[in-house]
Amino acid sequence: MIMNVGRIDHLLRAAANVTGQKTFVLVGSGSLIIRRRLRRKSMPADMTITKEIDIYAPHADDIESISEMIDTNIGQGSRFHDEFGYYGDGVSPTTAKMPSDWHARAVDYRGAGCPDVLVIVPDENDVALAKLAAWRDKDQNWLAQGVNYGVLSLKTMIARLDRMPEPNPDRGSPTRETLVARLKALASRCKVDVDLPQPPQRSRPKR
Repeated sequence: MIMNVGRIDHLLRAAANVTGQKTFVLVGSGSLIIRRRLRRKSMPADMTITKEIDIYAPHADDIESISEMIDTNIGQGSRFHDEFGYYGDGVSPTTAKMPSDWHARAVDYRGAGCPDVLVIVPDENDVALAKLAAWRDKDQNWLAQGVNYGVLSLKTMIARLDRMPEPNPDRGSPTRETLVARLKALASRCKVDVDLPQPPQRSRPKR
C-alpha cells in the first residue's frame, strides 16, 4: 500500500480522537513523506510503500500507555485497520535510534486533514540513521532508494554518527563500528564514494 499525506492526516486525527492528545512525534518512513511534501519535492514510490505510521505522544503523562491505546484502537488488526487497510503503530521515544540533537532539525506540521494536531517531524537523515540502526531488509532497501534518488545523504549521516545513542545491543543500539560497516555496505550498494571514519586505533599492550 502507498502511504500518502491524506492517509497520514487521517491516522493522526484518529490518534488524537482516541487518546485526547494533540501533539505527536512522527518517526519512520511517514516522516519523510511529510518532509518531502512540505518542501514540495517528490520521492521514490518504493519509499512510500507501507501500511503504517509510527507515532508517540511526547507530552503525555504516560507515553507508553498512550501508545498502547493507539495500538488497541487504530493499530494492526484493529477495526480501523480492517476498514481502511492502514494503521497507526504506537511506539516509544527510544524506538527510533536517532542522533541526540535530532530535535534541533525537526519541523512542526499541521495537516489540512488534522489542523488541530501538532506533529513533530524529524529530519530525513536522522530517520535514515534510525533505519541504519535497525538494518532490517526493508530498511536497507529504503535507504538504498533514498541514497540513489538523492533524498538521503551519506555524508550527512556520517557527520552525525558521533551523536547516535550509546551502544546497547539489548536495546537495539549498534556500536559505531557496526554503523560504519553498514554505511560502507550501503555506499557500495549505491556505488557512492564517501570518506568513512576510521575505527579508533587500539593501543598495543606494553611489553
